[in-house]
Amino acid sequence: MDRTQGTRIGFSKSRFEALTDGIFAIAMTLLVLSLGVPTVSRISTGAALEDALLGLFPDFIHYCIAFLILHGMWVSHHILTRMMEYIDRWFLDLNTILLMGVAVIPFSTAFSGDFPDAPIAAMILEGNLLVVGGLLLLQWIYVGKNEHLLRSEITKKDLSLGKRMITVIPALSTLGILLALAGSTWSTAIYLLIPPIFFWIRWRHRSSA
Repeated sequence: MDRTQGTRIGFSKSRFEALTDGIFAIAMTLLVLSLGVPTVSRISTGAALEDALLGLFPDFIHYCIAFLILHGMWVSHHILTRMMEYIDRWFLDLNTILLMGVAVIPFSTAFSGDFPDAPIAAMILEGNLLVVGGLLLLQWIYVGKNEHLLRSEITKKDLSLGKRMITVIPALSTLGILLALAGSTWSTAIYLLIPPIFFWIRWRHRSSA
């Protein structure tokens, strides 16, 4: 297949990457808005201030989870696009829908943190991460099936580690939704499994290399 096919959409790869980086950066910045500062008029004593700060604990935990997951998704997306020589219209369309989901994450994070005792609130965040993680996985799969998009020195095999790692987010999101449906109010804690799972995947990849 003609390797110049990806240039026909009329957009340079650098502008595509700049837009993607910008939306990820804005979404990661807006996450902090989920941490509302207690108003002075409502805080009269040190004990009341401590209570107010403790009340922000669920918001802070969800902020950390969402920020680190967004960082991991951005890294995965960056690695994939560095392997690519071109982008085509289908990849661009997938990326547009992906960025729509990324832009919603600050809202779903704030919603989940504001209602920590409501499983449906956790499901909003988990569903959002499931969609974004699933779309990112679809991008990896799509590029793997359209090798003309890759740089000449990159092979389909080079995508294997990235695909396995990005599968973790939609898999854990699905499990989190099931836990929330079962009534768990801390189903989002499932994302704390990401670091050890990533470590295991990398270890297996190095062992099989």
